[in-house]
Amino acid sequence: MPGRKLAVGHFFNEPFQAACARHLDRIREVFFAWPGVPSCRPAPEFTPDVRARMLDDLHWARTNGIELDALFNANCYGDEAISSELASFVRRNLDEMGAEGLCPDTVTTTSPFIATVLRRHFPQVKIRWSVNIRVHGSLGFESVEELFDSFYVSREHHRELEYLKGISGWAEAHGKTVGMQANSGCLRQCPFQTFHDNLHGHGDGRRPKDVETAKEYGFSFFHCKTHYGRGNFEDFLRATWLRPEDMPEYEPFVDVVKLATRRHPHPVEVLEAYATNSYDGNLADLMDPAFEFPGRFDNASFGTADALWHEVRACRQANNCIHCGRCAALMKEVFK
Repeated sequence: MPGRKLAVGHFFNEPFQAACARHLDRIREVFFAWPGVPSCRPAPEFTPDVRARMLDDLHWARTNGIELDALFNANCYGDEAISSELASFVRRNLDEMGAEGLCPDTVTTTSPFIATVLRRHFPQVKIRWSVNIRVHGSLGFESVEELFDSFYVSREHHRELEYLKGISGWAEAHGKTVGMQANSGCLRQCPFQTFHDNLHGHGDGRRPKDVETAKEYGFSFFHCKTHYGRGNFEDFLRATWLRPEDMPEYEPFVDVVKLATRRHPHPVEVLEAYATNSYDGNLADLMDPAFEFPGRFDNASFGTADALWHEVRACRQANNCIHCGRCAALMKEVFK
């Protein structure tokens, strides 16, 4: 049996409790940004009604044995990055969660300073280092073992089973746990990714002055959409996402499988697909961020072209592509 390994991002645009109730045997965690805490995704306007709904959903999750993972994973905290103000902010928010009976089991962060604050003031809370710190292997973790309990592996290595086996073995030997993200829609090695994450920490790039200036310069911070809009559709195949059907090969080597659903237009569809390891539709619709291609990446066709797909996802040159032609051949089979 697959077991409870899924981490679901809390969402507001579809019924959260009803969706999760169908898959309690698969869901391990729900991750969320507490009202007022910046993260790597734009936050909704936390009106009293929205806040009350979030608290109700989180209480329901805890009652049903789902752990809570609070995000402090903005990429930039500006002048307060190392400050008593940021330390007080973290402590105040954890205390507020605790007062609501929702002190998180885990905090996911990009900040070594926040990790240090948590270690001193909330030793019972497990610290997870975000996928956004972009550490690629055990060497990057060895010198800071005291600052974290778990970590997300680098997206650029998600499809590499040998890498996952190795990092999983290191984690087990050092008392750590490992997570990976299943449905990242980001381009592999996207040069805009850190820039994009920083924008979300300071806003979301959609403020009127941002939109006006971007329009003036013909600039889009969604580099993936600009890139795909030029017809580079093969790069979708070269990215780091995994098909729901492939997850049983990867799950034995990780403790947590993160589903990016917080801002997804169809979070229930994503949850259903990865909870059941089955999907009948356009794979691009499961990814975050999503892009509307002038065609569909038919998931059933990946099964038909399984041998070629396996060569693509197991490619040893994935991070140094030589454009060997396999992705082009796969495109002909799966893009309808």
